[in-house]
Amino acid sequence: MRGIVLSMLAIVWSIAGFTQKRDDWKLVVEDEITSSDLIDTVRTFLIEASGPVIKQSQINYEILRSIDENHHVVNGRYAGEFGKAWKVNDTWKLNLDEHAKVPYFYLVTTENFDRSALNSFEVVHQYASHNTILIKGNREEMMQFLSNPDVIHITNKVYEPFTESRVIDMNLNPNLVNKIHHNFPLLNGSTETISIQENNFNVTDIDLLGRSRVSGLESEVVDNHATEMATVIAGAGNSFITGRGVASEITITSSDFSDAMPDTDQHYQDFGIKTQNHSYGITRASEYGVEARAFDQSAFQNRSLLHVFSSGNEGLQLSADGMYEGIEGFANLTGNIKMTKNALVVGSVDTVGNVPSFVSRGPAYDGRVKPEVVAYSMVGSSNSAALVSGISALLQQQYAEIEAGDLPSALNKALLVNGAKDVGPPGLDFLSGYGSVDAWGSLQALRDRQFDGGTVGMGAVESFTLNIPANAINLKVTLCWTDLPANVNDFPALVNDLDLRLMDEDGAPTLPWVLNENANATDLAKEASRGIDVLNNVEQVTISDPLLSYTIEVEGTSVSEFQDFYIVWQYDTVDSFEWDFPTGSDNMPYNGETGSYFRWSTTMNGMGTLTYSNDDTNWTTLASDVDLAAGHWRWNNPPIVNDEVRARMEIGGEVFETDIFTISEPLSAKVGFNCGDSVMLRWDVSPNAMDYTISSLGEKNMEEFATTADTFLVIPDKGVFASRQFSIQPNLPSGKQLLPTPAFDYTLQGVECYVFSFFQSIALDTGIYLNLSLGTTAGIERIVFERFESDSYKEIGGIPDVSKEEYAFLDEMPNQGYNEHRATIYFANGRELTLSAGTSFYLTEVPLRIFPNPIQAGEPLNIITKEFENRISKLELVDHLGALVYSRLINGSQDIIPTDALKSGIYFYRLIADDNTYSGRILIR
Repeated sequence: MRGIVLSMLAIVWSIAGFTQKRDDWKLVVEDEITSSDLIDTVRTFLIEASGPVIKQSQINYEILRSIDENHHVVNGRYAGEFGKAWKVNDTWKLNLDEHAKVPYFYLVTTENFDRSALNSFEVVHQYASHNTILIKGNREEMMQFLSNPDVIHITNKVYEPFTESRVIDMNLNPNLVNKIHHNFPLLNGSTETISIQENNFNVTDIDLLGRSRVSGLESEVVDNHATEMATVIAGAGNSFITGRGVASEITITSSDFSDAMPDTDQHYQDFGIKTQNHSYGITRASEYGVEARAFDQSAFQNRSLLHVFSSGNEGLQLSADGMYEGIEGFANLTGNIKMTKNALVVGSVDTVGNVPSFVSRGPAYDGRVKPEVVAYSMVGSSNSAALVSGISALLQQQYAEIEAGDLPSALNKALLVNGAKDVGPPGLDFLSGYGSVDAWGSLQALRDRQFDGGTVGMGAVESFTLNIPANAINLKVTLCWTDLPANVNDFPALVNDLDLRLMDEDGAPTLPWVLNENANATDLAKEASRGIDVLNNVEQVTISDPLLSYTIEVEGTSVSEFQDFYIVWQYDTVDSFEWDFPTGSDNMPYNGETGSYFRWSTTMNGMGTLTYSNDDTNWTTLASDVDLAAGHWRWNNPPIVNDEVRARMEIGGEVFETDIFTISEPLSAKVGFNCGDSVMLRWDVSPNAMDYTISSLGEKNMEEFATTADTFLVIPDKGVFASRQFSIQPNLPSGKQLLPTPAFDYTLQGVECYVFSFFQSIALDTGIYLNLSLGTTAGIERIVFERFESDSYKEIGGIPDVSKEEYAFLDEMPNQGYNEHRATIYFANGRELTLSAGTSFYLTEVPLRIFPNPIQAGEPLNIITKEFENRISKLELVDHLGALVYSRLINGSQDIIPTDALKSGIYFYRLIADDNTYSGRILIR
């Protein structure tokens, strides 16, 4: 007998040279089994294999858990196929946190599990698609499931999902979505449905109107983060250009993220969901947990479903467990949900491709590449994941149009990875993966049918001939497959291992790029090298100066039965230059508020000269030393000319022109009047505009209903519009449109009929100003101001010729103490509008005024002073017997004294300031 105990804190084996450190489980190993043993009672044992042969289809065992590539816990009868095997007890099933306080546990079972064993438990949820059950109980109660052969894993649920960033920087240009919008305006997601798994989004948001579908799985909580994610994916742009998402006509639905588990297969199928966005995290854990397995299984069982996850915003945190524990700058993805193989994990980069320090990065717990791609966001990976989810939906729509079927998720993932542009550290890395998503490049590979697929078995090789033109450079080929889900806590997670290589005509192979996954910061930061990838189900080969022909080979190196796969390829051409931003649909700056980047794709080197013109004759130089390799140049503070413009890049005598685009800033609008049934909309003059288009919010989008050359529009019957949201957009003579006003609700502009505001302001020793702000002067004949005297209003002046919208009329002789003013606006059509300016207290002749007097007990007593403003004075109240009943310091010209504690009767007040005392009598009733 020999026993080896692997502790919860550090598990170290020394069996046949095997050393493995784990800190989340324990396993007791006893009794080496020999080749002569045929023991019916031994069904679960540890087996040692040389290499990954244990995963092949010819073995007679069910793998229950992989400790590493060579050691596996298996189920079956040992017949001596391998050199060494040991009995094990059932503790390999456990992954329990002794300090967990949440009384919920996941049971992962076989399909044969008898659910009557749960009769004495509270079953919270059954995930039938994933053979997983969430139950309520305690650690001791869970032990009764340990010996059940149909329970294969028991773990705590120890986290709550959390959202990861806010949208404050919508910009689709860095990932070239703008180029798709311009060239393929009907590629807008109109045939697709996308799911957002987190709290529910606001279905009444004006950018999401009319396109939400009730799923029955929504959270009861509606929050801004979910609404913002929905806007990035699907915003219609009704609010403004920054409210337009990637797929503006897509149908959106919601699923609660409280358990961070996938929805049922049936739900995805019934709703036609092929992309689900997950912009949230859970507690960081370096493991292939229940959730990771469930999402891999979800993708495997729904081959057209792509789960898209944000990488997280904990890039400055250290991993607290696993092989990368304590390594700074790596392995801080937010949760085991992001350890999946078949999902796409997305990090974020800034406008020019730098990875912010706060963004989570890989590797995954077993050394796999995570994130696979990045996308633009200055505030976090939530936005980036949502943006890529929208691009995924556009690719799915395009595939359905050209192939009449559903885009396989492995091909979708390969398109996104292969199209990505290298950013961050050179080549493949654990910060930015394969690069920043290029929506245009991925779409072009799909439209040009630069993809293929096949199926391989164990040891089989599938070959594809690739012929490329003589002027091609930067060849890139990506392989991707949807892998079988691994067992919970397997290490590594890869089940079926395929290998990609490009063979030249002489039979020489070019291998994929692989990263060094050794557990130290130096190795993790090393540049990628070519080699055989045994960890990832995404592999990529690049060749900067390719030959004319290659054979793409995909080998089933270690495959259980058969594995289908997809490959995508692309290449550039020499001396090419293509503008990415602006297109003919774009504005500079893109949102009219800040500088924008010119963007281009080129294989040219050196410097270029960038110029622009608004007449194609006179050209202004912006820069004569533009670095072409950078791919972008920032135009800070473009002159707002509200006009059409074209830019040029001159490179060694060649000129590359942009489409004609616009330079403008958002138009400003306000309400002239809002009276009865009618409303006047006003806006500023936009230089060069021929006329203006006015739109109102319809069921889903802003709908044009009027065009005028004026800078105002009177709507005589506002009741004909279902919405109160309007916008105005200038039109140039050519037909191009400049930036519109942001959508505005005319009832929220602060206008009461014709007036924005009317109020008093006191000028000490001068009088009281009556401040009047009009929405418009149209139709106004004169204005009269009045002050209340005794029992009626008295005219104190007016404006006979109303020519402007702002007035400050001075009442030079206001009342001592209480003042009430009003104004009456007289219109040319005979109508009148009377407005109150409110009340104020003004003192110049007496030192103080106390009111009301008499006063009802419990009402506040107001004290107005003049002489003592900005000095501290003291107020005392004494009753009719001379007893002091109240005393307080008064600081300022107006104070309130409570009278709740005072009885009815006569009181005398004394106000003491410096050497002066002022007194009087107050009656409290």
